[in-house]
Amino acid sequence: MAHVYLAGIDIGTTGAKAILCDSRGQIVAQGGEEYRTDFPHPNWAEQKPEDWWAATCRIMQRLFRDSGINPRQVAAIAVSDQAPSAVLVDRRGEPVCPALIWMDRRSEAECDWLRTAVGEDRIAAINGGRIDPYFLAPKLLWLRRHAPDLYGRCHQVLQANGYIVQRLCGAFCMDRAVGPLTMMFDGGAQEWSSELVEAMGLDAARLPPVAGCSEVVGRVSIAAAAASGFAEGTPVLAGMVDGAAAAVEAGLVHAGQAVEMTGQSTVLMIGSDRPYRGKDLFPLGHAVAGVHLVVGAQVASGGSLRWFRDQLGAEERQEAARLGIDPFDLLSALAESSPPGANRLVFLPYMYGERSPIWDTDARGVLFGLSLATRKADIVRAIMEGAAYALRHNIEVAAADGFAPSMLACVGGGARSAVWNQIKADVLQRPILLPRTAAGAAMGDAIVAAVGAGVYGSVEDAVTQMVASGAVYTPRSEVAALYDGLYGVYRHLYPALREEYRRLAAVEDAR
Repeated sequence: MAHVYLAGIDIGTTGAKAILCDSRGQIVAQGGEEYRTDFPHPNWAEQKPEDWWAATCRIMQRLFRDSGINPRQVAAIAVSDQAPSAVLVDRRGEPVCPALIWMDRRSEAECDWLRTAVGEDRIAAINGGRIDPYFLAPKLLWLRRHAPDLYGRCHQVLQANGYIVQRLCGAFCMDRAVGPLTMMFDGGAQEWSSELVEAMGLDAARLPPVAGCSEVVGRVSIAAAAASGFAEGTPVLAGMVDGAAAAVEAGLVHAGQAVEMTGQSTVLMIGSDRPYRGKDLFPLGHAVAGVHLVVGAQVASGGSLRWFRDQLGAEERQEAARLGIDPFDLLSALAESSPPGANRLVFLPYMYGERSPIWDTDARGVLFGLSLATRKADIVRAIMEGAAYALRHNIEVAAADGFAPSMLACVGGGARSAVWNQIKADVLQRPILLPRTAAGAAMGDAIVAAVGAGVYGSVEDAVTQMVASGAVYTPRSEVAALYDGLYGVYRHLYPALREEYRRLAAVEDAR
């Protein structure tokens, strides 16, 4: 078993990441590569699926070359993804148009139609969650209405991981965990809801078969082996949405456990023994049968920090290049030089609208409390604190619905920042746990791949053997009152600005 390796690949919002690890969870090689997101119009967000595949192939070729691992030692491959995305492909698996990724919010009119024609209560009772452009169904309705030629050429609607799976082995499928993000899923039957699909007027034939996360759906083809470096015949699993993969990476396999994953966005997931049927948050599946995830999600928590890096962090980017380190490490050090509360600066992280629990396409970012004494360090810290306030808001909503977490682990790129982890512990006033190996969703993929390969009999067994506890960040009682006060300001700002967001969105561009 020592010479068996597992491959995990995550198709994230800003880039792809991949790891090779052994059967004990020790990472032997990892890498990543960014790709672009196009914003051709306000509220549009598109990516080219071909970029995901090209990045995956380049990463894997480097990992095999640099590690010296024989590709034939890889027992299985699992892929996770940002989700939901509308990836329309023809019969050959070729994309017919760019993918509408989860950030795309052009389908507000379709959401209005769904509220009238189908009804939010009906969708919540079957699928769970609310009607919002974030989900898959409104995106498909927009394409059918505004791009009927492209929609007509579509053979299957895939997710990002499903597209990579298809490129690897030729199989069309959708993992069960992502099902509720389609708005067309039956949470009880764990299958497409024919009732909702029919009510929405969509074509069930374009929806791919549903498969379990650890189910082997095919084997690497000759062409895919030549492109990616994997050995022909390597088993390929259905995989899962990145949130479910992050839950596995953090060891969340039981009800009551919770994990937050911060990358471009922040996703809070609370384990439950029953599917979520409310509207403020939304449901997600899990790689463990019988376990459901109650999810709260932000749009641009890490994305806000990335925006700062790209637009205002030229000095940090240059210094990081000189030192050969990540600019985010310098931004974290900068944030640490600002006191708790960022000198009374409060940030609303709604940089591209917001998901739960406010669900507002028009919401935008706000820095509240700027003064002539505000420093760059205060702005960076306020961005981190704003994301923590939004996380607290989601946890409070979940607790009010009966889904209070008993523990909270942190994973994803944001978990690399010690100061951000401490901010979360202080704002939430609860311990923050990190897994010892924090490689992101790709690690959760590798753990599930071990199950698909038969190395372990269940996801629970694999987690026991492959996930170890790491650092714990303890809340500091001396800053609790400060953060309670600032959180109160944060919560009051959005209601005060809600109508002004509408007015701003209605202003015509004079260009």
